[in-house]
Amino acid sequence: MTAEYPDAVYSPRTKENKSGVVYDAGKPTVGYAEDVSKLDEEVVSIQTILGDKSKWNFDTIWEWLDSLATTVIPHDSKHENGGTDEISVAGLSGELADNQPPKAHQSSHKHDGSDPLTGAGIEIEKAVAFFIDGGGSEITTGIKGSISIPFKCEIQSAVITADQSGSIVIDIWKDTFANYPPTNADSITDTTPPSITTSDHSSNIVLADWTKTINAGEILMFNVDSITDIEWASLVLKVKLVE
Repeated sequence: MTAEYPDAVYSPRTKENKSGVVYDAGKPTVGYAEDVSKLDEEVVSIQTILGDKSKWNFDTIWEWLDSLATTVIPHDSKHENGGTDEISVAGLSGELADNQPPKAHQSSHKHDGSDPLTGAGIEIEKAVAFFIDGGGSEITTGIKGSISIPFKCEIQSAVITADQSGSIVIDIWKDTFANYPPTNADSITDTTPPSITTSDHSSNIVLADWTKTINAGEILMFNVDSITDIEWASLVLKVKLVE
């Protein structure tokens, strides 16, 4: 008889004991139909799992296994960049285990780029400085100049240094570019303007009742309200960029 497998899964015929014969597992020298049928079941089970040749696309299982060894197992190159089955992380969540090089998008973060970087939301501190020079003589009272502030910021402190011990009060006025020049009515220092009293330096970190926010493009005007002895003075405002 010709084997059915691998062209088809084995289909065993039914076996029966002779009339009057009863299966007895305790008689190992006697062959019973049950023993043969059990072997048939095992063979059919194995062949069913492996499948018949119509499912392999190969003549033998060994050809199929050899194909796995040469095409399926060493297939990592197919998934690499430019491979026939390149793997993409698009749509995957989580972080990659390896560090990834940045994409060439730095130009978009430059000035006038599509996504320019700003200091908004970052604790970046800057200084706004104004120098008043009496030209070798005691400084006089009145307006001493102005500065345009190109970024939105918040004043954190004010420090004055001078050439010698004396007294000075410097008021700060603020207004928009369209309303230039600011006037005394636009003072942002309330009753505590930057000042030195009988000393050559002072600082103010409280800024009680000051209008601290300066919008981009606004103008600061500096006015000496009073003066004694001092011939030059430097006023530095420490500011923090804000949104």
